[in-house]
Amino acid sequence: MIALVVSAVVAAYLLIPNALFRFLLGTFVPVRAFQGTKTEELTRAVVTLFFIFLLALLAVKHIPFCKDYPFSFPDTPQMRDADYAIVGSSFYSEAMFKDYGPRFWDSLWRTLDRQGRLIFWYYSLAAFFAILLGYGSKYYGKLKRYRPYSKFADIYLLPHVSQWFVVLTPFTFPDRNTVVRVDVLMTDDTLYRGKVADHFVDRDGKLAGLFLENPTRFDRRAYLKEKDAWGITRPLGEYWKPIPSAKLYLFAEKIVNLNVNYEPTTVAAEVVEKYLSKLPGMRPLSVSVGAHVPGPPNKPPLKRPLRS
Repeated sequence: MIALVVSAVVAAYLLIPNALFRFLLGTFVPVRAFQGTKTEELTRAVVTLFFIFLLALLAVKHIPFCKDYPFSFPDTPQMRDADYAIVGSSFYSEAMFKDYGPRFWDSLWRTLDRQGRLIFWYYSLAAFFAILLGYGSKYYGKLKRYRPYSKFADIYLLPHVSQWFVVLTPFTFPDRNTVVRVDVLMTDDTLYRGKVADHFVDRDGKLAGLFLENPTRFDRRAYLKEKDAWGITRPLGEYWKPIPSAKLYLFAEKIVNLNVNYEPTTVAAEVVEKYLSKLPGMRPLSVSVGAHVPGPPNKPPLKRPLRS
């Protein structure tokens, strides 16, 4: 019985509100997928929800409307303490349960009403803060110039946002029209370039693929042939050949290296690198900022293999 009660409490006060919080936050920005043990998941839920639960608890204790709505009934501190004592001892001891008789059921229903009231305000506040933080996340690029918000976002907000959403969209830029372009080196040594139209992640949060808009392919074979034959080459821009397709889909499992480039240039790329450096298991990611210079990169653009 005690194990059942503990499971119900964990579900009601941690798992369900945490799922509600992440779902509502995810309607504004893609939420990062966490991998870990059940203990780690519960720890993250506690960290996320502790402040919200504390506010709900203070509300039902000190705010008149919250103290009585919903599930209102005449109540006193003495009755509340007695009800919790009766319910707790009855769950612990079958003999005590028999001794209390009908008193146990009266105490249990009042206790459930009190917990239902607390859960109502707890879930309401969780939804409110999820929506508030969702708006704060959506407009991070514009709001990060305010130092208190930037500090809060770095510590609490950004760790909940999908790392690929941060890297492959203008999320960190004040100008939401910022163009994100990539140079992509494939396993067959083919180098593609294009504007990121969309990206996809799997259920574990790993990059699954990229859609490139107005894609081009670098004619590496001709470039190397002319370089070997003549010692010099034509302007590098002449080796980039348009692909006859409005969009090109690249599977992440075939990607070896990735170089990200933002236009116009701003200091937001520093935010991207700072964010990625804090993610567990992420090695440094080279983020190139500026207008594209036609031609292949001088070195592999991405220091971190995507499949690591």
